[in-house]
Amino acid sequence: MRSFKRSAAVLAALLVVYGSAALAASDKPIPGVTIKASKTTLLDFSQAGKTLVAVGERGVVMRSEDGGRTWLGSNTVSSRTLTAVAFAGDKVGVAVGHGGTLLRTEDGGLTWAEVKVKDAGQDALLGITVLKNGHFVVCGAFGLYLISEDQGKTWRRETIIGDDFERHISKVIETRQAMILVGETGVMARSTDGGKQWALLKSPYAGSYFGVLELPSGALLAFGMRGNVYRSKDQGDTWEQMPFDSKSTLNGGSVAADGRVILAGNNGLIAVSADEGQSFKLLHTPQGTSLSQARLLEGSDIVYVGYMAVGQQAAPGK
Repeated sequence: MRSFKRSAAVLAALLVVYGSAALAASDKPIPGVTIKASKTTLLDFSQAGKTLVAVGERGVVMRSEDGGRTWLGSNTVSSRTLTAVAFAGDKVGVAVGHGGTLLRTEDGGLTWAEVKVKDAGQDALLGITVLKNGHFVVCGAFGLYLISEDQGKTWRRETIIGDDFERHISKVIETRQAMILVGETGVMARSTDGGKQWALLKSPYAGSYFGVLELPSGALLAFGMRGNVYRSKDQGDTWEQMPFDSKSTLNGGSVAADGRVILAGNNGLIAVSADEGQSFKLLHTPQGTSLSQARLLEGSDIVYVGYMAVGQQAAPGK
């Protein structure tokens, strides 16, 4: 019974973010067909040198060599939905997903090998971060927290916050001063010793957070359901809600090289801030479907991916 409730909880959480249509077929393999980026669901993308690498449903990986204008897709060794991807340099990357799936590449995303992590179980892996020392951190459902100190070859699971901590963790980041994590039901926590010990932070909001960013000034920006955006100038001790003219859930975000903040949300929403998240200009993509991630690439437009949606959007001027 507990296993069923846990699985149901994960499914419910992911439905909020990505939509039921994406999940309905998420674990069925695609039998030898040409994969079009605009006809699949992509849940995250990262940079491997000059190449963009996106991951999504049914173990699909898409690569773009021209800044997101065109994409070439392929299946991996897994048919499970992939939720996040990150690279340590131009070649070595890790993708994670449903059912404890963890994949690794050494050639910039051209080929992938599955890494078996017994401690991951069958729960969903939701986020991945590369730390400044090159270590990888993976977070996921029910307090799952994995770390690799050899660029993703081997992993160990660590208990964080407490033995009874079972909240879904959406994102972990490393700031200049600490490590910060956010998750469901307003979970926020901070570690000042590289992730060995974590302390819960007082959240201003009881809903789920789906991402957190460090801004150029060192301030933090947390975002999540129903257009909620919060900003902290003291590494999470206190938070202030930012004005945001939309109730669309915000699923992903990034900080561009020029300091602009880009958030991606449901209903084709892209929000751009030139003042470190204190105000936003709202844009909408032509597809109008849920977006999972968006990035403003240097010398380029905003590149976005999501549910049956991939493309470029002109960024507003600063």
